[in-house]
Amino acid sequence: MKTQTFKAKDVKSAINLVNSEFGDKAIILSTKKNNGFVEVEASDNDEIIIDHQKKIEERKNFSNVFLKELKTKSQNNTENNKNKVSYLNKENPNIKNNNFSEIPNEIFEKIKDDIASLRKEMNGMIVTDQSGISDELSYQTPMKLRQENFSPQIISKLNYSFLGKSLEDGRVSFFRELSRKLASNDFSRLLKSKNIFILGNSGSGKSTLAAKLASYLSDAKNTKKINFFEVSNSSTGHSDVLKSYSRVLGFSLNDYKSFDFKNYNRDDEWINIFDFSGEINFSVQKIKEIKNSFPSFDFCSILTVQSGSNSEMINGITKKVVEIRPMVAITKLDECWVGAEEFSSLALNNARIGMVTGTKVIIDSIIEANENSLTKYMKDNFENV
Repeated sequence: MKTQTFKAKDVKSAINLVNSEFGDKAIILSTKKNNGFVEVEASDNDEIIIDHQKKIEERKNFSNVFLKELKTKSQNNTENNKNKVSYLNKENPNIKNNNFSEIPNEIFEKIKDDIASLRKEMNGMIVTDQSGISDELSYQTPMKLRQENFSPQIISKLNYSFLGKSLEDGRVSFFRELSRKLASNDFSRLLKSKNIFILGNSGSGKSTLAAKLASYLSDAKNTKKINFFEVSNSSTGHSDVLKSYSRVLGFSLNDYKSFDFKNYNRDDEWINIFDFSGEINFSVQKIKEIKNSFPSFDFCSILTVQSGSNSEMINGITKKVVEIRPMVAITKLDECWVGAEEFSSLALNNARIGMVTGTKVIIDSIIEANENSLTKYMKDNFENV
């Protein structure tokens, strides 16, 4: 004799499963819908059946007593208060056939409806401890993903990836589907681009990423023809960070005002990396000006997002750059890991991750972000949550 939860596509199929397992003796303890399936909890245990019936009677008795008490009190209050109504600027009003006595009855009916609704919700609940949760049931996957801090919105949006699968298979399938949604296909375009715009919030590692890309492209294309251009609204000269990288790598550092956007030759062998300093609003405005003034100028844009950013920050920055549609670079990965909250926010904002990188190393420190690498990262970092 035992208690068991049966899962099917509809109520009829679930009841048939109950009858096949327990026969006519079984009692239905609860029913509810979960992820498009009907779940029925049933039992053939004599003690559970008796206890369940007692609880039903107790709920009925409690409801009757409670409702009776409410009705008595409402009637008493009506009698006590119907002669105590005051009116603004009027004394001892002589008003007959008023409707104040009907108000408590309306409230009473509303309370009864609320109690009936609450009873229905309570009947559909199952209270259990951790030992009562089966890892083989796919409806546990969203619960685990919520515990790992993935947002309810992205779990609901990608629920097709884990339905009908065991917990672990469902989690991995969810990770892969999320990685597929997040992975950018623009990394190969980056290798072919002659002009690269790097923008992001202050302190997100823009200048460091510019240096890493210069080193990466220099090795990949076997060239030293790389220029740094600092795009700034400041007149104090170049930043010390980009200046030091320029000296170490041996690439020239220039002001973007000296760049001839109008007469730019696409066949030019030089690779130009533009570091947009300052706040993101300035960078977005400047890029829009370049696009509008020189529509034939081709460039690849990269948005730096520091690992450890919260969802609010990601929502804000992705909305500001929506017209530019840049490839995302996750930076400072050696200082802080990328959490489920960040992945969720990036996916919900349709952001695409093209690369990940740390801070401490310049050479060979850029990793292409694709479906496989992102899936592996999630498996490795969320498996013990």
